[in-house]
Amino acid sequence: MNFFTIKKCRNCPNRVVDLDMLENELLQVLDNCRFNIRAGSKIDNDRPPHHQMFHLALAGCPNSCSQPQIKDFGVQGQAVPEVGEGCSKCGACIEVCAEAAISMAEEKAIIDRGACLNCGQCARACPTGALHLNKVGYKVLAGGKLGRHPRLATELMAMADTGDVAASLKRCVELFINEGRPGERLGSVLDRTDKELN
Repeated sequence: MNFFTIKKCRNCPNRVVDLDMLENELLQVLDNCRFNIRAGSKIDNDRPPHHQMFHLALAGCPNSCSQPQIKDFGVQGQAVPEVGEGCSKCGACIEVCAEAAISMAEEKAIIDRGACLNCGQCARACPTGALHLNKVGYKVLAGGKLGRHPRLATELMAMADTGDVAASLKRCVELFINEGRPGERLGSVLDRTDKELN
């Protein structure tokens, strides 16, 4: 019996990361932490209700179809674009950017980092390759939940690699098991204990 769920985006064209590889890494973390045995010992039910389980979500891009913002632990694929040499000022990147985060300067396109969600669509649309992906990784979120007292997940890391995500999950699991009360979600544990997970 698993006392956790993993919801993963399907491999759609918008994805910027390999979620299958990440899922395997996170399953290994849960196994190494003996999650099912330790969490199961706190629950008096072989079939625990939804709110007593630990929920993970893996999103391949900032569209976040798997809803990592409302899960105990979530990741969101990130692809940071950068404008290099050879920009033809064609405007393809501006047209495809749903956040209006790109404008055209005299010499080349400019990215507003405050508005950019790191979806990578602009780099895909660039016909010259001048706009390319500088870094690809994951945003790490923890402590989201719905229910009677909804809470959006807290951002733990804006850009992480697979190892960072695995280490972050391990910290979250240890807090959840060691500090959590039966039936309590990670977000409630975070609020009650005021613990830092970074």
